[in-house]
Amino acid sequence: MKRRLLQHLLAVCIGISAAGKAGAQAAPAFKWNELPVRGLLLSVPAKQDVPMFCDFIRTALVKEGVNTLAIRIEYMYQFKSHPELAEKNALSEAEMKQIVRACRDAKIRLIPTMNLMAHQSEQTEMGPLLKHYPQFDESPDFNPPVPWKDAGMFEFYSKSICPRHPDLLKVLFPIMDELVAVCEADALHVGLDEVWIIGYDKCPRCQGGDRSEIFAEYVNRLHAHLREKNVEMWMWSDRLIDGKTTNLLGWQASMNDTHRAIDRIPKDIVITDWKYESAPPTPGYFAIKGFNVLPSACAKTDVALAQLQQVLMTRKDGTRADWAVPLASRMRGVFETMWVNSAEFIRAYYGKGEYRPNTKDNADTFKALFKAIREAAK
Repeated sequence: MKRRLLQHLLAVCIGISAAGKAGAQAAPAFKWNELPVRGLLLSVPAKQDVPMFCDFIRTALVKEGVNTLAIRIEYMYQFKSHPELAEKNALSEAEMKQIVRACRDAKIRLIPTMNLMAHQSEQTEMGPLLKHYPQFDESPDFNPPVPWKDAGMFEFYSKSICPRHPDLLKVLFPIMDELVAVCEADALHVGLDEVWIIGYDKCPRCQGGDRSEIFAEYVNRLHAHLREKNVEMWMWSDRLIDGKTTNLLGWQASMNDTHRAIDRIPKDIVITDWKYESAPPTPGYFAIKGFNVLPSACAKTDVALAQLQQVLMTRKDGTRADWAVPLASRMRGVFETMWVNSAEFIRAYYGKGEYRPNTKDNADTFKALFKAIREAAK
């Protein structure tokens, strides 16, 4: 009896071992030097530039190895649910579909992008949301200085919406859904960077509240809506970093106590960690916290390459023990960002036509970064 039992246990163990080996053989190898996300952020093109933009996707972006393209659409789309929010000369559905087809042809993932908290004004000009729905203004009595004067990071920068207004999401959810639908996207970048005005002391809903709690509450509501639609949520990193402890201060981090929200939001949010002047080790912070993270550079080549080295180093060294593989894999790649006119960026990329010196810096950084990515993958 004991002998039969031992034989049975041995057979079970052999079976488990064989299954484990088969599973290990079936699972794809973790390739630390190949980045799952090789991303680029561009502004939405003007109507007349859509053909050039699509050609750039099919030719240059394929050549460079871009596999993810985020487009800052904001209100430059002719929304059907809220047509009043469309900017002048906003793209039509047909024009957006041209871009969608170009991305599909190039096998590039398309991610629409919009600002859903701050950046609701540009100097003294209100954006479409607050222009048509002034009741959503978090601080209606605290307005841009006229004439405009840049007061710096601790004074006025841009208007924010009140995340606790009961009617806000009734407007935002339909336009979010429209952008996802027209782009045939499986992810949406919701912005949430540079929130200077939150928990305003005269807001009847937010005054006196914990700013980290207010911010996390809003992030969670956006996330829950997107998750119901099976849409991945992307957001910027800065409000989740303590600007005092890191000495990153108020642009690249938070000086108004929103950073504790990092422990109150879902871990399946993709964090795009923009750092433009230097390359502090903040991507590793987000990875350790459990988030997929994408370091995001802009127009400084040395910063972009330093960020890439952080990613590659973590992906390589994080595979030394089985427990660390998830940490390595959470460094998903890079997300190069452009805040210039897309047509001008394309001209700078090709070195043809008119473009400003800083736009050339953008294009040169993009090319240098993606060349380094291709070389690392060899």
